[in-house]
Amino acid sequence: MALYTALCQPISTCEYYEEEHGRQVYRRIELYDNQTQIPKGWNGITRFVKVRRWGTRKNKPFHEVSFYVLSKPINSALIVARAIQGHWGIENELHWVKDVNLGEDDMTPNNKNTVALLVYLNNIAINTLKASGFKPIKNTFAKFANKVNELIKLFKN
Repeated sequence: MALYTALCQPISTCEYYEEEHGRQVYRRIELYDNQTQIPKGWNGITRFVKVRRWGTRKNKPFHEVSFYVLSKPINSALIVARAIQGHWGIENELHWVKDVNLGEDDMTPNNKNTVALLVYLNNIAINTLKASGFKPIKNTFAKFANKVNELIKLFKN
């Protein structure tokens, strides 16, 4: 994709700047119409997206380029930019909850099945709390810790 985007003109572009959490980030999103032969198994790719990010994080300069593929024939780089930001916002929020509140990054089980089971149980806990109207934050987890009867009531709602 890097070569394709270097040789072709984008059908849409957008740039924007964000400053938050001690970071200054510029983003340039370029949207390309797929006019290439895609390898077997990659059917339906209509667009390529190139995202260039640069700026400072923790007072250190950075520059990175990411590529995405789309199956929907979207023609606006701004719409794609919002979708990418929305995805990462959800992804980052979920990982933060799982790491900070449930300590997933500190877990060191040696068995892959144990890891999978712990991840499934954490997902059930987060989704059950959300479905019951609770925010999955540290105080909420503490409220239900070791209170099996209170947890069972959440499943009855």
